[in-house]
Amino acid sequence: MTVLDFLSPSLARDEGGFHPVARSAAERVFAAAGALFDERDGWRVPTVVPEEDTHLEAVGIADLSHLGKLEVRPAPDSPGLTVYRLSPRRALVLYPGSERAAVVQGLAGARLLLDVTAAYTVLAVTGSEARTLIARLTHLHQFPSGGEVAHVTAHVLPSGEGFRILVAQELGHYLAEVALDRAQALGGGLVGVDALPETERA
Repeated sequence: MTVLDFLSPSLARDEGGFHPVARSAAERVFAAAGALFDERDGWRVPTVVPEEDTHLEAVGIADLSHLGKLEVRPAPDSPGLTVYRLSPRRALVLYPGSERAAVVQGLAGARLLLDVTAAYTVLAVTGSEARTLIARLTHLHQFPSGGEVAHVTAHVLPSGEGFRILVAQELGHYLAEVALDRAQALGGGLVGVDALPETERA
């Protein structure tokens, strides 16, 4: 098994007065909306957004980029983990950063574990209009699935009653802006991670 630990933001340590904090590509979109941020698992996470209760009545978008992400080969059959199969041999495993050690141990039989936590922006979509928003972003209609989302390549995963969109971090700001524009047309908007249903937070 190979694990490239240096790619994992959650393993960064304070040194010489430097305190490392990872930031999502979507951070500026949430900051512009007046979000409050908290440090969690080594990330600056938007936890509360003004008017989020109103947004949740239609559709809310939260930033879950702080979740840990491992590319695993071969694809594991691991109950209790959020596993998205990229191919018959490759999968992405999502998990709370604080559970990294246990998740890695549970995947000890894997031939390759590649930490891609910083490589993806993860947007959570929740609320009664969540599916409508997804339909306005992509022609994909079976989930989990990968393909074109707002004209860029992304992965859409079901999560509880909502969805998660995974996109390359360099496209995260763009996708967050497009998703927010579509959500506002439905009466929704941005929400903090603490406003998400418990089943959709991790």
